[in-house]
Amino acid sequence: RSLAILKTDQALRCFVIARALLLSVALAPPFYVLLAQQRSTGVTGLGLMIIASGLAASLSAPFWGRMGDRSSRRVMIIASAAAGLTGMLTFLIDIAGGTIINSPWIYALLFLLIAVFHGGVRLGRKVYLVDMANQETRSTYVAVSNTVIGAAMLAGGAVGMLADHFRTSAVLALLGLTSMLAALYISRMPDVSG
Repeated sequence: RSLAILKTDQALRCFVIARALLLSVALAPPFYVLLAQQRSTGVTGLGLMIIASGLAASLSAPFWGRMGDRSSRRVMIIASAAAGLTGMLTFLIDIAGGTIINSPWIYALLFLLIAVFHGGVRLGRKVYLVDMANQETRSTYVAVSNTVIGAAMLAGGAVGMLADHFRTSAVLALLGLTSMLAALYISRMPDVSG
């Protein structure tokens, strides 16, 4: 019965579609790790990526939080578009080759960027849902969107199979393109911030 609300509530339906497209940002980080393992030195690169992840969380939260107070929609647009550009850039760096592609520092930087943008996407979608819903609809909106996105995440696992047949950076480019489509889609949604 709760899922039937997707037919009648256009705002929720648009949010769920946007959130499904934004899965491309959430699915990207493991592929950066995989690419780093394939192209660069192991332990040093992994250590740098762990540091980059922690640094991204501490640096990005205040930035996205302040921006989210003004417009959660803008946060989602900027973060998903930037994640998309990062995926495309990674693909271009990988196919260009050269010594830069073997440096663990480049992967630490790319991982830092994608972690910052993922943090923005997460914060933006949470604030957007809170601002969009009211006291009566909030729990239903959260339950329905989490259920649909849970199913979409299972389907998103198929992206991992693409890495078996294509370059890892090509998968990142595909996820990047989807992230940019998410930004475009979200730009057409109403701004529900206060």
